[in-house]
Amino acid sequence: MKNRKIKEEIISLLIDHVRIIYSIISDMGVYYTTWAEDFEANKKSLEKKKSKMQLSEEEGDELKIRLIQNFSEAEAFNLGDYVALVLKMDNVINYPLEFVDMLTKISLTGKSAKEIKKKYHKLINQIMEMAGILKTAIKNLRDNPDKVFDNTTTIHELESEIDRTYRKFLEFLYSNVEDIRILLRIRDSIVLLEQLADRIHDIADVMRVLLYQ
Repeated sequence: MKNRKIKEEIISLLIDHVRIIYSIISDMGVYYTTWAEDFEANKKSLEKKKSKMQLSEEEGDELKIRLIQNFSEAEAFNLGDYVALVLKMDNVINYPLEFVDMLTKISLTGKSAKEIKKKYHKLINQIMEMAGILKTAIKNLRDNPDKVFDNTTTIHELESEIDRTYRKFLEFLYSNVEDIRILLRIRDSIVLLEQLADRIHDIADVMRVLLYQ
């Protein structure tokens, strides 16, 4: 009985945590759209959006600490993988902040700028879709466990799509961007996005383990 109660309490905190993840990734998407419209003209609103993301990061960190402190006994109840899950989830949060930091160092000009923005947009939209499925999957751990396997399968499929989008983006950069500094900055920024997708994929893998406990 105690095992079940601890498990329910942990899942409630995980649901709170994944809401923060979804919020920060959504804010990253809004930040990108505003940046793509006109970085210089929108500097003030971008700073506000970044501050909101930083507050979300702090909130996520507080939740992680609370979970680890409150459920240090989880391992004894064979629930250690639930604590491992929140650590995996916490790893996700840094990537959107690093990405928006990097965007401020990128200036897109010339004939390839429009196509680069479209490719960014596609990659970010795919990651936002992935984050939405993750939020549903974590909620389903509590409300509808039978659906979690399907949710994680969708995350795996999206990760494969994101890999393809990422590789096409890289190919385009190497073929069309001559300024090496800009090329490397864009490349580094999309590496962050691809790693963000990988971290969500890692969470899905841990969730599959939980299904069989």
